[in-house]
Amino acid sequence: MARSVASTSVRLLGPNAHPLYPALLPVPILCFVGALITDLAYIASADMMWLDFSSWLLLAGLIGGGLAGVLLIVELVRARERRAFLPHFVFLLAAWVIEVFNSFIHARDGWTAVVPSGLSLSIVATVLGLLAGWFWQSARHRSVEIVR
Repeated sequence: MARSVASTSVRLLGPNAHPLYPALLPVPILCFVGALITDLAYIASADMMWLDFSSWLLLAGLIGGGLAGVLLIVELVRARERRAFLPHFVFLLAAWVIEVFNSFIHARDGWTAVVPSGLSLSIVATVLGLLAGWFWQSARHRSVEIVR
């Protein structure tokens, strides 16, 4: 029988958990991956459109990640299984902080906005964001197995 993400999150993070966090989590991860892809497209073409796309994706990822982070902090304070979700929180926070600095670097003009520091930060933050998503899934899966 299929279970919804909302009911799984309620059981894992407590009886009053809000189901919005699992819906918000993909936003920063996808935006950070998209920013890396548009950085690579900018390096290949030097078209300023790709730099603008990267900046917009970083902004959207930071807003979505900030909202998701606030919800996660609230849920972690109320959660029973904090240890399982702590690596997820650490990786997501690290990716978000790196992307804040990356956003400042992308505010520069032209080639120096991406090469070399902007691209390096995009790679690191993308890897950290993907690790955060992986730890979320593994912690959620492990906790579901414990509940069953």
